[in-house]
This record gives sequence, C-alpha cells and structure tokens, in this order.
Amino acid sequence: MATAAQAQAIDTDFIRRAVSCADLNAVRVALYQNTGDEEIGALPPTAQMSDVQRSQLIDAAVTWLADNASGARLHEPPEAELRRLMTLVTGKAMSDEEFAARRDLPAFRDFPFMVAWEGERPSIPDAFRVTIIGSGPAGIAAAMQCRLLGLPYTVLDRQDQAGGTWTINRYPDVRVDTPSVNYEFGFEKDHRWAEHYNRGESVRGYLQHISRKYGIAEHTLFNHDVTRAEFDEARDVWVLTVNTPEGEKTMESTVVITAAGTFANAQLPDIEGADTFKGLFVHPSKWPANLDLTGKRIALIGNGSTGVQLLGAVAQKAAHVTVIQRTAQWISPRENYGAPIPAELAWLIDNLPGYWNWSRYLASAGLFDFHLMQRVDRAWQEKGGKVSEANDQVRDFLIGYIRSETNGDEELINKLIPDYAPLSRRPVVDNGWYRALTRDNVDLVTAGVERFDETGFATSDGKYVEVDIVIAATGFDVLKYLWPTRYKGLGGQDLHETWDSGDGPRAYLSMMMPRFPNMFMLYGPNSQPMTGGTGLPQWWTVWASYAGQVMMQMLRDGKTRVDVKPEAFQRYNEALDAEGAKWLQMTPEGGIEKNYYVNQKARRLSVSCPFLSPDFHRMCTVVEWDDLDLR
Repeated sequence: MATAAQAQAIDTDFIRRAVSCADLNAVRVALYQNTGDEEIGALPPTAQMSDVQRSQLIDAAVTWLADNASGARLHEPPEAELRRLMTLVTGKAMSDEEFAARRDLPAFRDFPFMVAWEGERPSIPDAFRVTIIGSGPAGIAAAMQCRLLGLPYTVLDRQDQAGGTWTINRYPDVRVDTPSVNYEFGFEKDHRWAEHYNRGESVRGYLQHISRKYGIAEHTLFNHDVTRAEFDEARDVWVLTVNTPEGEKTMESTVVITAAGTFANAQLPDIEGADTFKGLFVHPSKWPANLDLTGKRIALIGNGSTGVQLLGAVAQKAAHVTVIQRTAQWISPRENYGAPIPAELAWLIDNLPGYWNWSRYLASAGLFDFHLMQRVDRAWQEKGGKVSEANDQVRDFLIGYIRSETNGDEELINKLIPDYAPLSRRPVVDNGWYRALTRDNVDLVTAGVERFDETGFATSDGKYVEVDIVIAATGFDVLKYLWPTRYKGLGGQDLHETWDSGDGPRAYLSMMMPRFPNMFMLYGPNSQPMTGGTGLPQWWTVWASYAGQVMMQMLRDGKTRVDVKPEAFQRYNEALDAEGAKWLQMTPEGGIEKNYYVNQKARRLSVSCPFLSPDFHRMCTVVEWDDLDLR
C-alpha cells in the first residue's frame, strides 16, 4: 500500500502521466491480476479498444494506484490462471506447445527457464567440475544454472572483465536493437534500465552487476584464453591449455560449456591494397579508446546494424564521411529507440505489481507470429504480389519510411531500396542513418571498392576518394564458431577440421557434436531463433538448462561421459535442412545470394534455427534420452 508520504509526493496527475505513457496492455492485465475486476478483464487488447474503453482503463488504474501503489512482487499464478492471463494479454488462444515455451516470459518464477533438482540432490564427486568458456551473457546463464544446481564451476574469459561482445564493442552509439526489457535475465527482477534501448555501456554494466551480485565473478578467471581443449577418453575429462598472465597452464574439467558467442571474430573486408593504407583502418570491435574523428575524412564500409548505429555520431564530428554501401538493407524505425525511460514510467514499473512481468511478455508477444511474414505465398504471387500479403505490406511501409527520411530524393531513394524481400536478413534498426545521408558532409557510394592505396581507395566507376580513417563495419565471421580454440574429441578428432571437411559447422540442437563428449555449445550452429520473439537471454538460459538436465542425469546415474549418437545428430540435421528450405531466406525473393547467415558453399542456413520457436523450445527442454549415449 502507498504510505501517506507517498500519497502526498505522488499526485494523481503524476500517476495519470505514468499510466498514459505505459504499455496499456501490461497495465490492463496487471491491474486485473491485482484486483480481479471483471470489467477490466473484459476489456480487449488496446489495439481493439475504443477511446471510451481506453479512458476507462486509465481512470481505473490511476484510482487503484493512488491507494495501492507498492513494490510488492506477484507470485506465479496457478497454471490454468497463468494461461488465461497470457491469453488475455494478446486476445489469442495458444497451443500447449506455445504455452510451454512462453510461460516463463513474464518471469514470475524466481529462476525462469532454469531447472532445479527434484527431491534429494545426489552427492557430487570431488573431481566433478564444469568449465564455462566466456563470461558474456551466455556464460553468465550457464554459470547461474550451475550455481542453482550446486555444481562446482569455473568461468574462463580471455577479456579482463565480464560482458562478452559488450566488452569488446565500444564504438560510438553502440546499443541493443531489441527493447531493453527483452535483453535481460528473468531472474534479476530489480534492475531498472535508463533507456528503452540501452547503450552498450549500460548493458556491459548490467552483465557485470549480475556477475558480481550472484557470485559468478568469484568463480571467473579473467585474462585466461583457452587455446586448446582435448578430451582424455581414458579418464573422461577435458584437458584445457590456457594462456594466463602467469604463462601457459593446463586445467582439467569433467564438462566444458562453450559460451564464446557468434559475434566473436571480426571480419575485415578482403579488398586489394587494404594493408598498404597509411591511415587508420579500424573494426568497430577494436575501437581505439581515444579515437578523435574531429575534422577527419572518413570512409565507413557497411550499413548493417553497426554501420547504421555509427553513421550519425561519426558524421557529427568528421569533416566528411563516405558511406560505402555494399548491399542495400531494409532499415526500420523503432518506437522509443534512443529515448530515455521517463520518471513517471520508471515509477510505474516499481509500483504497479505485475507490470514489469507483463511488459516483458508483451515485448515478445508482438513477434509470436513473425514467421508468417517470412514465407513465400505462391498464390499471392500469382495475383501479382511479390512475396506474401503481409511481407508486401512491410515492404510498402519501409519504402514509405525511406522516402520520408530522405526528403523524397529519388536518386538517393533508388540506391537505398533493396532488391530482395524485407525480413529475409537480420533486422537493422534505424539510428538516424537515412537522415544522416542527407547531410552536406556525407556521400553514399554504391560502386564497388576495387582497391586501396596509401591515401584512399578507387571505385569500380573510376572515382578515387582520399580518406584519413577507414571504419570497417563489416561484421563478424559467423561461421567461425568456437574459433580459434582447437577442440580435440575422441581419437583426437579436430572439431574445426570436421566442420571444414563437411558443409560447415553443425550440431545437435545447436549444442552437441558426436565424438565430442561432455561438451555443450551455447549459441552454437543454427541456434539463432528466427521466430517467436523470445529474447536471447532467455534462449541462453534454455540452452544452459539443457546442459543442466544432462549433467543432473549423469550425476544421478553415476555416469562420467555423455555424447550425442551419430544417428540422432544426422536425423536432427536432416530435419533442420528440410525445414530451413521453406524459409524466405533460402529463396531468390529473399536474396539468398546476399545473406551472410546462409552458408553459400553448402546452400543452407548456417546461423539461424528454422524450427518454430515453440518446437525448438520443446526440443531443448524435453531431453530425448534415446538420442544420447551416457556411460
């Protein structure tokens, strides 16, 4: 209940502003959960509300909060009631598989998506140890799962602090491109973000806060770079070779969980003469701490997520920026991108019990049916459409957005509209990129860069541009999973040689490889979800919980080795390829030739998971024990 002092300090006008700037769908369900008021429960989702209904909801919320505002935390409702509330949020019924995949999104449980012992925990052998490689968000998820199960673990990280990709990426205006509430762990319920889409520094601080608060930092050895890992099959342990500040060391572990991430190995453009350029050539993941762009002539290569985030900040300081667009991108706006969270909304998050939970759910709910826009509709095409009705609507919206941001400059607009369908590549969020292209000190180059020399570069249309600094926002080599660490499995089999001799990196459930026992990959091959809206921190937790379930079974049964059976690995990947072939990304309409998430040599998806989110969640949470060999 609100205290008398709070009631005096927070007047109803403040509360009304708080409710009005909040997600009214989350307000509606949280208020109903607190009050049981069936009039509130009968209101439709806000997109379907009349003005009268909207006012009714706001008035009811203001009145209730004036008397009942508190920082109380709601417990998870009984299963049937939780499902009813989840349906109330969206106005759509869900299947059992969808409910199972989504029930922890509101994060009512203390440790959502994680597993715990049921009954008495078996004794853990003194020699049993888990080593987690990487202290980014995936490594933190794995460490939390080990902590919850009481398993002895050590985290090794080659960097000097926790944070993973958020430690190495410190370029201007780096930030998340999903809502902050969707890029957080459900077990940390008291952290509050400053912005709707938080900056890299804030995300890094958040991850380090988690690492310290939950004791993970005490189990982490920083500046420890694993260069080699070899499985000793006589003893069923991994032997790790580690570069440390004190020199090379050897460590042993029963289980290895790799959390090195997909975005770990910078990819530089392969352009003739780049090594002869006398100016500064920088990749954003290696941004110099004191780099001064003032008055410089800059070439910015790339217009993916990083290049788009960078341009505005770079153009404000540089004398001139030449943007080198290799492939046109569909770049979209996001409501509240770059905006701070108002004080009123921050107050509401802390004082309307359940609001935080349902705002988390709604951050994902808008993408539950995202897959419907990522399939080609041949019947629609026969009527003259390009891809599907839904996808074509997105195209029309984005073209309209390009026109509005570029002041109708047709010559520029024609260079910016991609020749492939929207939603067939990783979404790129606009950070004022289109507007920056209209600045007097910014030029867009779409001709290919043929070569560099000491002072600049030449393009395929015969032009030469002198520059002082080249920023290569050219992403990461997403096929270099676990690189450069060498992993040796049974019989000395080399993991990278195995992948290279086939059709690229593969895994069972994105996590396990045959003949590499006691090893789990988090964010491994074909793990990037294409659908469902569930944020990556939740998926990292799901994958960590799979490893947790398997380790629990090993300890219950007194086993020392677990491996995925080759036939299960083969069957899973055959199903994965068959499902992958159905997606827009693998079609001419989706620009298959230009998608770096597609293994061009093997003509298959290499990063993305093609299974629908509820199906993949079931695969990763309901262990198929017949697929595994425990001994």
